[in-house]
Amino acid sequence: MKKTALLALLIICSAISSVAQRGEISIKGKIEGIEKGRLYLLARSSEEKSDTLGFCDFKKGKFQLKANTEEPVVAQLVVEGFSGGFTLFAEPGVTYSACLSEDESYYIRGGSLNDSYTAHMRVSDSIRAVISGLQERYDAMRKAKKLRSASLVNDTLQREQEKLREITDSFLGNNDNIITAYTVYSNILMRDAGLKETRSMYAALGDGAKTSQFGRIIKERIERMEKTDQGADAPDFTLPDINGNQVTMSSVKGKIKIIDFWASWCGPCRLNNPALKKLYEEFHEKGLEIIGVSLDTSKGAWEKAIEKDGLGWINVSSLKGWECETIRLYNVSGVPSLFILNENNRIIATGLRGEQLRAFLQENLN
Repeated sequence: MKKTALLALLIICSAISSVAQRGEISIKGKIEGIEKGRLYLLARSSEEKSDTLGFCDFKKGKFQLKANTEEPVVAQLVVEGFSGGFTLFAEPGVTYSACLSEDESYYIRGGSLNDSYTAHMRVSDSIRAVISGLQERYDAMRKAKKLRSASLVNDTLQREQEKLREITDSFLGNNDNIITAYTVYSNILMRDAGLKETRSMYAALGDGAKTSQFGRIIKERIERMEKTDQGADAPDFTLPDINGNQVTMSSVKGKIKIIDFWASWCGPCRLNNPALKKLYEEFHEKGLEIIGVSLDTSKGAWEKAIEKDGLGWINVSSLKGWECETIRLYNVSGVPSLFILNENNRIIATGLRGEQLRAFLQENLN
């Protein structure tokens, strides 16, 4: 009985050890230009949160970092006290070698995902360099009115652009995994894609990409944006007004409510204030209420702008700027940004301005 129990225990321990090894990542290398410090391996677990997978102290620029992950992730090697980081596709059970540098000696090698992505980017970057050079030549010839030569250069430019598209499409088509999900997410951020475009880009992903780390993050983005889509219940919030009184959005009464995200430093916001003020004066007694949510960090600047522009409606702010949680709730990426709510706090329109906004209020408040 004892021998059988011991054998079973050894089998269990062996299985646990095997799982740990499969989940372990090892990165060995050097950091140029920094003698000693601490190196972290970070990976996003959501749109806003990053987790520490592992860390190590290094001396004389040399390090060996061990971490664990149960799935391939896009991770960042970050030196404590320094901004930025070095990206790699980290896979369980893979050993990497690295030279972390700001010049051409930089590399991170190891793992099929990381190496294939690096090779693809090397080819893509070389084509982009050619495209950039051709674009400069084309622009110079156009400026010099050498139209025939410019046309020939433009033909070559278009061929190179098409080559880049074909190479990229082929590479992503062969990678129904985190590589494609990461690339699509990067494009979403670069384009500041709205809900409709983000949904479309997510729908085009394969199952492997959708279930990966960045596939889940794209889905999270969609779910967050859906909360402020037309027809959704507006997220509630509570913020202090200029007197420090807490104002809860849902408790503000109005047949139509406008939530106006703005800031004293925002030129377009300040230019829009007179028109908004005129609409408020015209429709307030008919049931219009406005809640101005400022992205200011200075109370003095905020109060001065309210007084100068004569904003007689409800004005609130956390004075945390872009760190304000309400900004996040409403998926605000730029100001001014308007959300129009009905009396039940349901979003019935977004982004209306000028005559469009006036016509909307005229229709809904008469």
